[in-house]
Amino acid sequence: MPAVIPSSHAWPRPRSVVPTRLHRARSSLLLLACISTACATTQPAKEPPPTTELELAYDSGPASERPLLPPAQFEWLIKFEPGLAAYQPQRLRLLVAQPGALRLALYSADEHGRPGATLRTLDRVYAPEQTSNGHDGKWLLEPLFDLPKQTAPLFVGLSVPSPGPSAARLWATPSDGTGPAHVFARDAEPGTALQSTRLPLTPMLRLALVPVAAPPPALDAPAAPKVDTPSPSPAPAASPSAVPPSAAPATAPAP
Repeated sequence: MPAVIPSSHAWPRPRSVVPTRLHRARSSLLLLACISTACATTQPAKEPPPTTELELAYDSGPASERPLLPPAQFEWLIKFEPGLAAYQPQRLRLLVAQPGALRLALYSADEHGRPGATLRTLDRVYAPEQTSNGHDGKWLLEPLFDLPKQTAPLFVGLSVPSPGPSAARLWATPSDGTGPAHVFARDAEPGTALQSTRLPLTPMLRLALVPVAAPPPALDAPAAPKVDTPSPSPAPAASPSAVPPSAAPATAPAP
C-alpha cells in the first residue's frame, strides 16, 4: 500500500524567482554604470591640434662673440617685430656662453614704438652645464605661454645684476649695419628709452610665436546728444522819449 502522509506535514514552498531576477538586473545595471564611468575617467584628454610656430632671429652667422652684458639701467634691448596683426609669444631661445645670473625683461611697445609696460621679468642663474661652446647647438628655452596676446612689437631686455668678466654672457654675432636696427641700449632718460645708435653686436636670443586672430576693434563711446541752446535776443532799442532830459544833446542858442 502507498504510504499515507499525515496532513500535519507541510511541503516546502518553492522559492520565488522574481526578486532574484530583479536583483540580478539591478546588479548588471550597476556593473555597466561602473564600467562606463571607469572608461570615461581613464580616457586621455584630447590635446589641442598642433599649430605652426614662427621664430624671429636677428643674429646672423655662427656664434663668434662673448660680450660683457650691462646692468639693468643700461640693459640691451632687442626689438622683435613679427609684422602680424596679433600673435601669442611662446618661448625665448638663447645661447648662453658663460654661467651666472641673467635678467630677461619683456616689455610691450607703447604708442610711440618704444619700450612700455613690463610684461615679465625672468631672473635666472644658469649653471655651467647649461652653457654652450657656440657650436654644439645647446639652446636654452624659456616658456612664455601665459603672456597676453600682442599686437605690436615686443622688446626683450638683457642685463646682469653684477657686471664684470665673471658675469653671465650670451653668444653674439656681429651686425653688418645694412639691415634695420633691432638691438639698442637703454637710455638713462626715461623719455628717450632707446639710444639712437645701434649696437654693433646681436645677441643670440630668439622669439618663438604663434599667429592668432586680431582682437575686435574697440567700440567708440556714443557721442553725447547735442543740446540746442537758444541764442540771446538783442536788447530793444531805447525810444527817444525814454532818454532822460539830462542825456539830451545841448543845442546852441540862435544868434
